[in-house]
Amino acid sequence: MHTAERRATAALWSIQGIGPLTLRAVQERAGPVGELLEKPVAAWASKVEWRADTYAHVMSAGTLAAAADRVEQRCKAHHARILFSGDPGFPSRLVKVHNGPALLFAFGPGTDAPPRRRLAIVGTRRINNDAAQRLEAIAAEAADSGLGIVSGAARGVDQAAHRGALAVEGETWAFLGSALDEIDFGQREITRAILKHGGTVFSEFPPGFRANKNSFKVRNRLISGSADAVLVFRAPQKSGALHTATYALEQGRPVLVTPGDPWNESAMGSNELLQQGLARPHLSLRDLVSAVGLDGALSSQKAAVAIDLAQLSKLARHVLVLLGIGPADFEALLEALPETSSAELSAVLVELEVFGAVVHKGGRRYEKR
Repeated sequence: MHTAERRATAALWSIQGIGPLTLRAVQERAGPVGELLEKPVAAWASKVEWRADTYAHVMSAGTLAAAADRVEQRCKAHHARILFSGDPGFPSRLVKVHNGPALLFAFGPGTDAPPRRRLAIVGTRRINNDAAQRLEAIAAEAADSGLGIVSGAARGVDQAAHRGALAVEGETWAFLGSALDEIDFGQREITRAILKHGGTVFSEFPPGFRANKNSFKVRNRLISGSADAVLVFRAPQKSGALHTATYALEQGRPVLVTPGDPWNESAMGSNELLQQGLARPHLSLRDLVSAVGLDGALSSQKAAVAIDLAQLSKLARHVLVLLGIGPADFEALLEALPETSSAELSAVLVELEVFGAVVHKGGRRYEKR
């Protein structure tokens, strides 16, 4: 995507009322958006069918170049990145999501970080301390095994999932229902913690957009779409987390549910997913690892592939050398890398699994292909 097209796309995306469908309509009816950048909006807007309120916002833009200047200046003021579909930092799994975003606004590295499998964890905003602590332990165990944890930074289950990942220095992503410059007060502490520890906060909403009930539902497709599997920890009936599970099923992502007491109202919706056969039960870490496609027994049956060492991080190449021939124990690898943390080594081993360079043999033992 050349510069003019990127700027025109960002400009259109920043106009209230324009989403994936309307952007596609502009591209189909008004021509390549890059060629519209400097033209007065009035010269081409009549070619597109608009909702009345959206048309008013479009006409007030003047030119797409002026709108692009405004959104770029606001992003620069808040140190936010603009990531377009297909850019290195843009979550690759979102590229093929139905009606996915043309771009994302981001604080943090995005997928410039090492590749890994990712687990989305969602659920109710109302959980007691005992449930929150249990979920933090689940998320910490998953993150310590090298999985990236994805959620929405909301109170309750979302924040417990992020805290669990952060506790073991694991990677975690948050997708917001607001613009990055309009983060709700209740989300500011957790988003600051995510960024401090090298995670990423994403939003598809342009600067100045305030969250609303519908925007949270819309962003849920990004939480599920960016992950390899979705865990619903606790969700009452009519919960937003059930929307995420529905999106996950439409996107072909496995859905797991941590079973809850049948009399617990906060678990009734998630338990129904199990009852209807739409989700599989989550009873242990192995269930999560298997759901994201890193089950040792399954991985060992995959055909060997050629590895481009240049695509691996420096630490991953070092670990690959250490593995040599035959299985190696996680603790032995950690001892051989005194300046590497357990979380860093776990992430690197997942990176090597993603590239097909190693096989997880179970029991935290790994073998070079």
